[in-house]
Amino acid sequence: MDKKGLIGLIVVVGILLVVGFVWFVFQMDGGVGEDNVNGCNIDADCVPASCCHASECVLESEAPDCSGRICTMNCEPGTLDCGQGHCEFVDGECEVVWDE
Repeated sequence: MDKKGLIGLIVVVGILLVVGFVWFVFQMDGGVGEDNVNGCNIDADCVPASCCHASECVLESEAPDCSGRICTMNCEPGTLDCGQGHCEFVDGECEVVWDE
């Protein structure tokens, strides 16, 4: 291999190392996946996972269509009903936070 070929190989390997490092850092930082579309989620992005008596939370983009749906006014135990809990974005996921 001549001197130009060796220099070219070193440049290519260097570029691959930089790209790999950037990719690794991006993945460690959460990246931009379907659960983190804009790279920044807030509690307001999380909503109840079901229309009535929800006990789980999801991203608003994954929420069911509740138009035309009528729910009972019961305060079911273990649900978000009647202020028993609320949705928050915690550790990269929508979760229920139970109120005391």
